[in-house]
Amino acid sequence: MRENRNIFNIIDSLNVSKGWKDVFKKIQVSYYNNFYQGKGNNIHNWRYCQMVMNLSSQDRFKFFTRFNFFALIFGPLYYLVKFIFPKALILLAVEAGLIYYSNITYNPTLGYLCILIHIYTAIFANTDYFVKMVLNNAYVKENPDILSDYIDDNYIKSLSRRQSLYGPFVGFVTVFVILVSLLLYFNIAKGIECKKALNNTDKICKTKQQCYDVIKVASLDIKNGKGQIYKHYFKLACAYYELGDRHRALDALNRSIAAKKDFQPPYLLRGIIFAEFKQYAKALESYEAAIKIYPEGKLFYLLGSAYYKQGKFKEAKENFEKALKAYPKEVSYWEALAYTNIYLKDTAAAKEAMQKAVRVLKNDGETKNAAKIERLEGYMRDIR
Repeated sequence: MRENRNIFNIIDSLNVSKGWKDVFKKIQVSYYNNFYQGKGNNIHNWRYCQMVMNLSSQDRFKFFTRFNFFALIFGPLYYLVKFIFPKALILLAVEAGLIYYSNITYNPTLGYLCILIHIYTAIFANTDYFVKMVLNNAYVKENPDILSDYIDDNYIKSLSRRQSLYGPFVGFVTVFVILVSLLLYFNIAKGIECKKALNNTDKICKTKQQCYDVIKVASLDIKNGKGQIYKHYFKLACAYYELGDRHRALDALNRSIAAKKDFQPPYLLRGIIFAEFKQYAKALESYEAAIKIYPEGKLFYLLGSAYYKQGKFKEAKENFEKALKAYPKEVSYWEALAYTNIYLKDTAAAKEAMQKAVRVLKNDGETKNAAKIERLEGYMRDIR
């Protein structure tokens, strides 16, 4: 004969706070019917009972647990504190991976995805804790039918009289998701924009006549105040640069930057022009401004090159190493690091960088890169 126990007094007997007991009861009430057991009687899954489904969305939410703000702040760490395994470890591994790759690729977009993990934990932390404390309770596992054999009508009525949190909850999550989505969108857009400028895949013009046409159209658009003025100035600068008129290009770039300070491409091209003029201090200033807007790995290579040409080899090394974290298969970056280490009189590090450059070339195809491999191996033999 089974003990005279019900799910509510089992919840009351748990070693948790009164607040958690109330949360568990709300979760239990909202799912109290039409459940079925999972494999090995370890997990119970439910479908909504008809009574709950017939309620309005606001009233239905009264049967659910509250949004967990501590889980929102601490994310997977909150799961660890509650000993909710293995989900805590999986979420922590995902978050750590996103942070790691965000740091090595200097891509903040990946870091923003961690916010979505925190939102997930905020929504599901309480029901996951319910699974751990109530569904995995030894007595409940042995007597799964206890989950549906008792409902406290007075408790349900008291819940129904309480103010619903459905509106604030949905509003908060919606605003949060929209903000994260916007951050992701703008950072992805900046990344695409930056890579196009760095790889020169989106040239404004390829022939002299095309460049003159771009200058004419951009000048008219600027004069008439049509569209985004800062982009017209940038187009103007690119056309002048392709024509070899660096001074006019610089003037247009400065005007583009003045019109919109967080538009990255003008800083990049301005840095390149200053480097061509051997004005490396000004080039550094432009590259650093570009990195603040979007820290693409190749920008660190350009920054390192400017430091290298100034004879600031320690700073050059730091930036070449950052560039290589993002682009470990760029042979020219390994070469630059090797030459920098030679000037720093670190022959061991120089040889190591050369060896890595050779390894990249061999992996890419030993036959087709034979001449480059022979050249680098010759440099390695000469390093003393």
